[in-house]
Amino acid sequence: MQRTKRHRTNFISAIIALVTMALLVALVIMLINHTTLEMRFNTIINWLEKIDRAVTNLDTEREILICIFALYIAKCQLPLPMSFLCAISGAVFPLDRALLINVVCTLFFFLVKYFEGEFIGGGWAGMILNIKKMHFIRDWIQFKGNGNPYFLSVTRLIPAIPLGMVSKYYGSMHYDLIYYMLLSLLGYAPRLYIYTKLGAAFTNPFSVQFITLLIILVAFTGISSLIFNIFYGVKSNQMTQTLLIYSQKEKYKIVF
Repeated sequence: MQRTKRHRTNFISAIIALVTMALLVALVIMLINHTTLEMRFNTIINWLEKIDRAVTNLDTEREILICIFALYIAKCQLPLPMSFLCAISGAVFPLDRALLINVVCTLFFFLVKYFEGEFIGGGWAGMILNIKKMHFIRDWIQFKGNGNPYFLSVTRLIPAIPLGMVSKYYGSMHYDLIYYMLLSLLGYAPRLYIYTKLGAAFTNPFSVQFITLLIILVAFTGISSLIFNIFYGVKSNQMTQTLLIYSQKEKYKIVF
């Protein structure tokens, strides 16, 4: 069983590494040939720039803000990518205003999911962590029943871990709301900035800035997912060994 788990962890790690490397190689090739790509796809770039100028010249910023906020409300119940929502604000507004809008809307999303967990329960995260094989992760997250602040910040930083699931689980633990909001924003801040910056640079998807940001994002996503998979594999093997030792002791225990 241990060998099977080890092989499975190694196989998943190999897939993550291969996909990450393939994407990085493709992006590096695009970065090297960005001038040629800009000339070849000049029509698309001009079309995107026209859309950006048309949106910028609109006098209905209030309506745009309402639409963006409505998308964040929809995100609370629908699987809309947070990266997409942050990029929309970056494409429509100047970077400083887009960052402010995304910070406020992201905090709103974290708050909604927290209260969902507080009143409804941990949802899918709670059910997954109640599986016997996942108890070691559950105990680590709960941190003696108080909630692990380091895990909260780190999971906001790792793109592979769903934001809503973690938020609901911390809400179900009744974790301190102020610390929850601050740690969530602190952990998510780097991703929020990159997503917003990507939206601001989207008028030229073949520019050095846009491709460089994509390289950073892909590299960080791949490396963090790889580390998380290895960590889970190591902890799972340790838990399996502990259970085997305990079962052997129980098997040969003498009862008088």
